[in-house]
Amino acid sequence: MDINRLTLEQKIGQLFLVSFEGTEISPATKKHIQQHYFGNFIYFAKNLTDYKSIRQLSDSIQAITRENSGIPAFISTDQEGGMVARAYSGATHFPSNMSVTASGMASQVGLMAEMVGKELSALGINVNHAPVVDVNNNPDNPIIGVRAYSDDPAVVSNMAVSYINGLQKSKVMANAKHFPGHGDTSIDTHLALPTIEHDIGRLNSIELAPFKAAIAGGVDSIMTTHIIFKSIDELPATLSRKILTGLLREKLDFKGLIMTDSMSMDAIQDNFTMEKGCVMAINAGADLLCMRIAPEIQSRCYNTVLEAAKSGEIAIETINAAIERILHYKKKYGLESAPPMPQQIYPQHEALADEISKKSITLVEDKLGLLPLSGNKIFAISPPPYRANIADDSIVKLAAFSQTTAEALGCEYAEIAVNPGKDEIEAVIKSIAGYDTILYASYNAIQYPGQVDLFNAIKAAGKQVILVSLRVPYDIFKMPGADAHVAAYEYTNRSVMNTIKALAGKLEFMGTLPVSNL
Repeated sequence: MDINRLTLEQKIGQLFLVSFEGTEISPATKKHIQQHYFGNFIYFAKNLTDYKSIRQLSDSIQAITRENSGIPAFISTDQEGGMVARAYSGATHFPSNMSVTASGMASQVGLMAEMVGKELSALGINVNHAPVVDVNNNPDNPIIGVRAYSDDPAVVSNMAVSYINGLQKSKVMANAKHFPGHGDTSIDTHLALPTIEHDIGRLNSIELAPFKAAIAGGVDSIMTTHIIFKSIDELPATLSRKILTGLLREKLDFKGLIMTDSMSMDAIQDNFTMEKGCVMAINAGADLLCMRIAPEIQSRCYNTVLEAAKSGEIAIETINAAIERILHYKKKYGLESAPPMPQQIYPQHEALADEISKKSITLVEDKLGLLPLSGNKIFAISPPPYRANIADDSIVKLAAFSQTTAEALGCEYAEIAVNPGKDEIEAVIKSIAGYDTILYASYNAIQYPGQVDLFNAIKAAGKQVILVSLRVPYDIFKMPGADAHVAAYEYTNRSVMNTIKALAGKLEFMGTLPVSNL
């Protein structure tokens, strides 16, 4: 992989990491890749079906890119665990970061990451956009939450380094995110441009601490965030030379790949345009531009960067330095050799995932001794599983928590809307008239006031309420009148079944809260 034999057009293609439609490469997609010399790709759930098809897709991408430039492709995905997981077939659905911390199984994080890497590698995926190393110290954060390990930077640092080492040991590159830190914002960068006001002293002790640990621990790539850190620059981190070059490269001495979060997010589109943002990001110090967007817009961004390189707006030295890094890490991760063939199920991996899940279920409080559930009349209420934010992808369909509970325990139930209105709340209150105890499952109630309104109406009706927070444990802040609180950390089939077992006394509550601000 000699940089000197690459044309400028081929070099620009190496700077892009793009998405595409479908579960196989169509003739139109192949032509699109060839025309722009795209050298790196990102999978979403829409691209992934059964494990054999995923591997065939990866192999076909590698064949096209090798024919196009002689350089193998980075093929990536977001396999964080919990509600942010793209591959299900041929990949174990491990619990979320916060679940792992709650389980007390920190010593197994490296092994778990190694298992994730083994599975992804067999599917032809060589980059995982994980771990999240944000310190989630803002309960109102709409996008990070349980994707973070903790609100304690020391805990996040230790868990992240273990995960990075395990993943990269399996020859899958880790991508620590979201630099310099997305934990203390109440705005989602998919939808707007947040600003963090903290001074550099605070950033060094909280937000930057896990990134410093990750760099010292050998992480090979870091993802930027589209947030303005006002004490450093008026530009969002992804577009800021002061942050990417001055802080990350020079002060923190990071030698690896700098990858942007998706340039299609509204934080970039609405304030700079994607085309201009791509040029700014490269000049700021980014090596790879992540794009989840339509092919015609990818083309516009490619052509804009190409013209900027031809005009000198982007220096050829800047492009060559990025290409040298990209080629170095493609060689390091052995992309030239074919990975082993995938399996449909990995029994040892499933066993570890189940153990983590069982140990994570947390009894936060039980004021009246309502658990385990006994002879009292129980009525279960919950919303269905759904996409809580844009980082989540298509969730594997499962029944609502309330229905699954009713089937397991023989009780009555109601499935409510994500954000129930007045009429629905009144109907639910009539339904529970003859019941003593309400098993009320919330899901990101901080974002849905109707869930809080229903909870308050249930309490006003004089009922005992066991609150089960199916994602962020911070829901208790909106429902402080709960008589008991169980934290499950994720609305997945594995977690739902283990939570029901714990509620029924068939599984011991072993989890401990991974956050201190609760």
